[in-house]
Amino acid sequence: MNILKSSLVVAAASALLTLTAACGGSAQASVCQEATQAFTDYSTKAGASAGNIDGINTATKDLAAKLKDLSGKADGDLKTALVGMADSWASFKIDVSDPGAAAKLSQFATKATQATQDLAAACS
Repeated sequence: MNILKSSLVVAAASALLTLTAACGGSAQASVCQEATQAFTDYSTKAGASAGNIDGINTATKDLAAKLKDLSGKADGDLKTALVGMADSWASFKIDVSDPGAAAKLSQFATKATQATQDLAAACS
C-alpha cells in the first residue's frame, strides 16, 4: 500500500513542478497559482497520512473538489484542463481490498499526467 501512497504523492509532486514552471505568463495566472497551491496542500496532506488510507482518500477528494471549484473561475483551455484534472482525481480512491488497485493506479497516473500537461499548457 505504501507504493500506492507514494505513487499518488509523486503524481501530485509532478503536477506541482509542472504548474510551478508554467504559471508565469497566463492571463489567468491567479487560477494557475491557486491550482499550484492546491497540489502543494495535497502533497502535504497525503504525505502526512502515512498508513492512513482514509486520510489519503480524503485529501484526494478535497483536491478534486478544489480543482473543480477553480474550473469555475477559469475560461477556455484552462477550464477544460481543470475539469479534466478534477474528474481524474475524483475518480480515484484507494481500496485495500481491491486486488486490481495497482492497475487502477497506473490508469489514474496516465490520466493525471495528461491532465497536468494540459493544465501546464493552458497556464503558460
